[in-house]
Amino acid sequence: MGVIERPDLPPGARRDLNQELHILHRRAGLPSVRELAEAVAKSPTGVHNAFRLAKVPEQRLTMAIVGQLTLWVRDWGVGISQATGIEKTLRRFERLWHQAKYEEEALADQGEPPRMSDATRRLLFALSPGCSMSHPTRQLPQPHDIVALEDPTATKAPAFLRKTGLQPESPNPWRLIHLCCSCQRRREAGELTEPELRATRFALDRRPGAARHYAAYLDQMLLGAEGVIDMNVAGAALAIIKADPEMAATPYALNHGEVVVDRTHGSLQWGHHPCEDDH
Repeated sequence: MGVIERPDLPPGARRDLNQELHILHRRAGLPSVRELAEAVAKSPTGVHNAFRLAKVPEQRLTMAIVGQLTLWVRDWGVGISQATGIEKTLRRFERLWHQAKYEEEALADQGEPPRMSDATRRLLFALSPGCSMSHPTRQLPQPHDIVALEDPTATKAPAFLRKTGLQPESPNPWRLIHLCCSCQRRREAGELTEPELRATRFALDRRPGAARHYAAYLDQMLLGAEGVIDMNVAGAALAIIKADPEMAATPYALNHGEVVVDRTHGSLQWGHHPCEDDH
């Protein structure tokens, strides 16, 4: 554990933090793990792990290592004093650490499958039974086969609104895409960009037969397959249905006449309506 080796680096903020840490380590004269651990009063294992990329190191440990390494740097360049070099380096690593931590948390969130109903999951697989990016490649569904795309307009809920026990709004299918494990790895490595993924997701709704799948999805929403009906999601589904002459049919009643769906005008009417079918 005396030598600090550089790992294979994927793109992103974590890579930038790791690269800068190795550069600073080299400028400080390449002290061993044990020397550095003794200087910052930390365990050699903890210091060694800080130079790996499996996980963003704890902030205090990172800044302790950076602070010590700056004291061992002998040459900051022409016209740069030691005090100025140390100050600028500490500020840069503070920024790099926060960027890397944000990236790590974002990737961790992507590792969890989005919360969705069976109706939404069936819709995604109906639109794209294989991977949406490598279609028509057929791969068996994986636990994390559907991922959520970034929403540029989304804002994080204030802390006092979290953990309220309220159900989330109906999952938005237009923010979800079905990816195989290979494409998920390419996405995490930065080889598949968000614009590419959004363009692929956009194309799914224009495939022949998409309106039929959305009609079934809307019916499921209205019959209670979704915990909460999001009218924005329902309205967008109706727009896709209306664009297909075959699906833009005569209004029909659901749930024993409780709601009437008028696909032609894109409206939903609740009340007591005649219903001939037993649904």
